[in-house]
Amino acid sequence: MSFKSLPITDLNNFASFEDPTLAGIVAISTTTVTGTNLVYLLSHCMRMLQHRGKAYWKMAIAKKAISGEGSLPSDDSISELAKTNRLNGKNAIGYLSKRSPQFQSMHTIHVALDGFFVDTEKLHIHPLVGTAKDSDSLCKIYHIFTKLLIERRHPERAAEFLDRHLRGNLILKIDNDIYAFRNSSGFKPLVIATNKRKTLWIIASENFLQTSLIDMRFIDVRAGQLIALRKESVKEIILNLPREGILMDPFEFIRESHVATLFNNKSMYEIRKNIGTEQADFLGSKMEQEIDRAYGEPDYARPMTHGFSIKYQDFHKKFEMAEGIIKDRYDDADHMIDFSEQVSKNKLLTTGRSLKFIIQDRIRNKRIAAVQGTIQTGSTARETIYYLRQAGAKLINVLVSYVPTADGRQVGLYTQNRELIANKYVGRVSSIDELNKNVCKELGADSLYYNSPEILARGIGVPENTLWFPEWVRFLDYK
Repeated sequence: MSFKSLPITDLNNFASFEDPTLAGIVAISTTTVTGTNLVYLLSHCMRMLQHRGKAYWKMAIAKKAISGEGSLPSDDSISELAKTNRLNGKNAIGYLSKRSPQFQSMHTIHVALDGFFVDTEKLHIHPLVGTAKDSDSLCKIYHIFTKLLIERRHPERAAEFLDRHLRGNLILKIDNDIYAFRNSSGFKPLVIATNKRKTLWIIASENFLQTSLIDMRFIDVRAGQLIALRKESVKEIILNLPREGILMDPFEFIRESHVATLFNNKSMYEIRKNIGTEQADFLGSKMEQEIDRAYGEPDYARPMTHGFSIKYQDFHKKFEMAEGIIKDRYDDADHMIDFSEQVSKNKLLTTGRSLKFIIQDRIRNKRIAAVQGTIQTGSTARETIYYLRQAGAKLINVLVSYVPTADGRQVGLYTQNRELIANKYVGRVSSIDELNKNVCKELGADSLYYNSPEILARGIGVPENTLWFPEWVRFLDYK
């Protein structure tokens, strides 16, 4: 008897839901690169994926591992750590996270997780859980999966078990073998690449790596595929599970993926630009008052602002394109504390000012649209509105590229324990228009416009039913 994979309909309805562990993950198997060279190659790949997580990192080569808090250290520091800890072998995995490991077992087993687990509350009574009975969910899942795959030699049951509980990607390193699994909905991106001689294989979170590793050909790992990278750099596709229907994390297209990553032969920059274009096409005639300029913050909202601005000129010929708000891209109060964010916090505490810079001559007496990638707690938007008012803005509209963030477990975000501004309106509003008016009043803007699932999907260029949204958001629409 085999397990049947559960389709994803609404993640909020699952009996249990582990907090998302959004991360950058990479695996390498080679016959030609060893020792220090393998360490350098792994750190290079991880550095290219560091936009996906810089609060914690880990490298595992052969049976040894090194890890640390904060951003990835310099190559010289990593090389010294590798020598001290005797990291030497022909296979490796790397892990970069937006926060410290939520599973204690990650310090003892060699895994890299980009995603989260569901339906974990009964794992302790699984007949194969064994000594992992009282451990965390990751340890239980690792133990049961390896029992099914290696000891019982039931790869189909192993993959079906993992697919039942995993939303995202998981890489495991067991002795000389590396296993990688992408869940059957293709929830998070995963790619694999090899060189012409097939002496080097790389599995990674996204194909942005091909901009540097130009002699390697990257392709998507099929959703539902279980892959093994064996000793001597032999790739084996263990099996392909049936796809239950694609449901992707839409935040990959808003912020998570690097702008040079390709999806359906389009760069993420191009997709984000088109998200702005579609929003302008919808809002151009809907906004109560015309705007003179649109400014995006932080960096990841600028492609959307670019697309919005070009299209909005069709509605308002005197609209000007320019830079007006400058904000450090990592200055956003989350777990990814870095130097610039700490400086910004200290500056706010001591002087009442942040690192956000408003070009006053561009703002004074102008009707401004502030383009935000997403609104979570609303603190960033409030701060922006405050400085725009101080600079003499005549009118402030807030345009949100993402859908309302109503659930602290929202995928792609890492604000699990915060008060999300839209959450209080769940069940109290029946349209995005109503939500816009309520949140606008809280923020102190003149108008606010969230994106809808339909418009966002159109901007990405995929059917709406291939993107995951909280169920109540999916059924909200503009009047």
